[in-house]
Amino acid sequence: MRKLAVVLVALLAPATGGAQDFDFYAHGPYRPEVPRPATLLGYEPGEFHTNYGNMLRVIDAIASAASDRVRVFDYGRSLEGRPLRLVVVSAPENIARLDEIRAAIRRLRDPRNTRRGGAAEIARSVPAIGWMNYANDGNETAAFEAAIQVAYQLAAGEDTMTRAILENVVTVINPAHNPESHGRFVEWYNAFGVGDSSHSALEHDAPWGMSTNNNHYQIDLNRDALGITQRETRAIVAAHHEWSPQVFVDHHGQTTQFFMAPPVLPINPSLPKQQILRWTEVYGRANGAAFDRYGWNYFVRDVFDLHYPGYWDSWPALNGAIGMTYETDGGGSEGYSWARDDGTVVTFRDGIAKHFTASLATLRTTAEHREELLRDYHEFFRSGMNEFAAGRPWKRFVVVPGSDPERAARLVEILLRNDVEVRVATDAFRARTAHDYLTGRTTRREFPAGSYIIDLAQPQARLVDALLAPDAELDPEFLERQYEKRALNARRGAKAAKERYEFYDITGWSLPLSFGVDACWLEDAGQVAAQPLSVEFDELAAAWRPPALIGTRDVTRLPEALRAGIEGGVRGGRARTAYVFRYDRNASARLTIALMKEGYKVAVAAEPMRAGGTSYPRGTLVLRVNRNPDSLHERIDALARRFGVPVDAIHTGYYAEGPTGVGSNPVVTLRSPRVAVLAGDPVSTTSFGAHWYTLEQEFGLPFTVLRADRLTSQLPNYDVLVLPPGWVGGYRRAFGEGGAEALRDWVRDGGVLIAIAGAAEYLADPDLEFTSARLVGEEAEEGEEAAAELAPAAGAGYPPLVSPEAGERAPLSVPGAIIRASLDLTHPLTFGYESDLIAVLIAGADFYRPSKEGSNPVGFTGGDLLVAGFAWPDNTEKYLDGTAWMIDEPLGSGRVVLFADDPNFRLIWPSLSRLLLNAILIGPTVR
Repeated sequence: MRKLAVVLVALLAPATGGAQDFDFYAHGPYRPEVPRPATLLGYEPGEFHTNYGNMLRVIDAIASAASDRVRVFDYGRSLEGRPLRLVVVSAPENIARLDEIRAAIRRLRDPRNTRRGGAAEIARSVPAIGWMNYANDGNETAAFEAAIQVAYQLAAGEDTMTRAILENVVTVINPAHNPESHGRFVEWYNAFGVGDSSHSALEHDAPWGMSTNNNHYQIDLNRDALGITQRETRAIVAAHHEWSPQVFVDHHGQTTQFFMAPPVLPINPSLPKQQILRWTEVYGRANGAAFDRYGWNYFVRDVFDLHYPGYWDSWPALNGAIGMTYETDGGGSEGYSWARDDGTVVTFRDGIAKHFTASLATLRTTAEHREELLRDYHEFFRSGMNEFAAGRPWKRFVVVPGSDPERAARLVEILLRNDVEVRVATDAFRARTAHDYLTGRTTRREFPAGSYIIDLAQPQARLVDALLAPDAELDPEFLERQYEKRALNARRGAKAAKERYEFYDITGWSLPLSFGVDACWLEDAGQVAAQPLSVEFDELAAAWRPPALIGTRDVTRLPEALRAGIEGGVRGGRARTAYVFRYDRNASARLTIALMKEGYKVAVAAEPMRAGGTSYPRGTLVLRVNRNPDSLHERIDALARRFGVPVDAIHTGYYAEGPTGVGSNPVVTLRSPRVAVLAGDPVSTTSFGAHWYTLEQEFGLPFTVLRADRLTSQLPNYDVLVLPPGWVGGYRRAFGEGGAEALRDWVRDGGVLIAIAGAAEYLADPDLEFTSARLVGEEAEEGEEAAAELAPAAGAGYPPLVSPEAGERAPLSVPGAIIRASLDLTHPLTFGYESDLIAVLIAGADFYRPSKEGSNPVGFTGGDLLVAGFAWPDNTEKYLDGTAWMIDEPLGSGRVVLFADDPNFRLIWPSLSRLLLNAILIGPTVR
């Protein structure tokens, strides 16, 4: 019935101007022994969504029938246990020597061992490797179906084009980068989709969480290449390094027309810009010619840039490939059919046909330019290690394990997974010009033995630069366009249409800043005594368990080579009085939660404390022996070893100095909180996913997921409620007047309400009376006196605002910049932090005037606040100065905690995790 409905819609619909009559089998003849996908599936491309199991069945059948051309490799398993599979297709003579080809191309990656002459010889003798990546955003469904058709074409085609591709290219097809995303969506759509092109049809409005780009934990894998936080990402990174492709195409959807390379500016400054633009122009022209044959519309150099290194075009590009994103219309949320603004209809089949056509055109172009691509692949690494590294101000990066060695080790693990060379200092060493990431100060400094050393002059120089450089500059041409748009917008009235700024993603991401580690960059890379770190990552051998059974992160998740400096366990024998440990590392929060889950009584020192002749800071955790069962002695040692936390055994309650010891009143027993996290509309799926993953996998904190429409009746069962980021208008609709009143009453009765980003903006509404904090810019909206006219600074590289009316009276939206914030180290919600400075993310224009009735544990002071990324001159820092990033508002017996932005953003900000954990663990107890 569903198939018939699709056919009828196609017959009755207006002309599509698309690919409804596209012949997927025009590139014949074909080997008769290789089965066509439609024969195995029972439907033609675009008539139904293929699920993951049926895709594997088709691929296995094709591989079995064309075993001389096709090899299938599993490269890991997804979080839900699906096999992650590569389909490798090439000419029989290439298939027979795949290991030799990979080894030869691997030699191109190290210019220390392969000179230009040797590289030219390799380029003449081996095929190029082209990686076709599909279903990264699995709900963009045309890509998944196209992968099946491309595999068939290459396995069965006997035409001249296919044979040329087979002879000159080893094609690596990844049919489903993100199988969970695809699986959720297609099962729902196959149940409800009928081919209705109306935008209001149910099939174009999947329920919350069903139509997302995200994996099991609702983490967006398309942006995870930077942090490598997910199992699927770890697997594809390892596979990528194994195959080392020269061309990598990531297939996506749902644009209004097909997008193909070249990308728009900005280009990541670590990339060889001219090489990237030259090759993407070659591929763009070839793809355009293929599309022109059918009269299909497409666009280039708009929307999609190559700046943020976490995407699957920019990350492969930083690994030497020509990395490209292709975005199709048709399929995904547009379903079987979708009405365009001119009345024509684009179909699922259209989207598949375009990805199929672009894939073959890309592979044909790769075959035609095989030798030149391989030479340029070597040149990427040669120039990166030499001219590029020599021209950057930073020559070496140093990461000190510090007080949180596990967090530093996790940063180093990311580097090692990226094939970056890291050494460990065996002796202390000095540097004359050590530049601090957060303050920008330059000092002479001595680094201890055990410090991690990453030199820029290495084969992966460009990727090292992209991950560790203190900032990533934007193209001047790009910035000039944004400043021109700003000037135009300032001249337009409040109701006039505004120019759209072109920032596609965040602009600041330096990992030493987001991880909050003790790190510096150096201007020289002199001799030091150090040993290289060597770690082998075998993702295929990694044991699989259901996600909920994986357990809390501990030191065993790190490679063994990175565990050496992480010490944990009880020091000082069996305690007579108490066990005490500092809250100076994320692992301390894990240990605290684990102990509370097992029923032990954990207390926190709200003031500096003396115990056992040692001084301990605020936030130190205390377990009194006489208030806990005898099993504590064994369990705390075992758990502290597991998590890597040093614990001190205290044998007397007496302290010779200071007002506070383990038995003093400021040492307060923590209540084990009953935690709920809101999900469903209006919450952002990715933000919910980051909180889910952080609380469950990173910290092992039990929580209940609640929906807004069922929240009110459940509130009395919980002590803490977390409202993740979401659209403020959606929050208003979800709660309404009655829901807001119920929330206020619950807080007044002792609840802790934590609201982040859009949820914080919702609670900051003066009419709701949750907080005395207010958004900066409300005065302008309310018609109060405008801010003073903004004049450009001397030498500013943007046009001046031309009249008094042009002066902005509110912050302009910030495209994800890293800002230096100040911490109030006396506040309980900052327990565990040692420095009064920290890097935070600002994305958007929600700046908060400090609470007048509460406190502001994290805020911005001074004018020089920007650390990395883009901020609007004469606007961002001006309006940020004096505002708060984290607000603690007492309300009755409870408290409201607001975060201006997401401390869990993309799971790459572990430095901020304890601020959220403090609000949850300490918030219900310590005021």
